[in-house]
This record gives sequence, C-alpha cells and structure tokens, in this order.
Amino acid sequence: MNKNDNLVIICMFIGMILGVAIGYVMGIYKGSVGTTMCYGLVFGMLIGICIGAVIKNSNKKE
Repeated sequence: MNKNDNLVIICMFIGMILGVAIGYVMGIYKGSVGTTMCYGLVFGMLIGICIGAVIKNSNKKE
C-alpha cells in the first residue's frame, strides 16, 4: 500500500461516516432509522471510494 491507497481508504471512511450521519437524520424524519442508516453507509462508502479514486488518478497524472 502506498500513500495514494491510504487516501482512497480515508475518503471511503469519511464517506461512510457522513452517509451514516445523513441516513440517521433522514431516518428520524421518516421513522425508519435502521434502514436509512444502512443505505447511507453503503452509498457514502461508494461515493467516498469514487472521490478517492478520482483524487488518486489526478495525483498520478501530475
């Protein structure tokens, strides 16, 4: 693992945390906290991986 892989992992965890937090808030309003937190976790992780991969590829081009 190099520093670019660590960047992707950090972005993934940040996305997961934000996804769970957003899912929790949405779940409070909808009345189903568990389901929306799971969706937030999955979507946040995927978005974090995508952002980390974009940053990794942009750093590789430089």
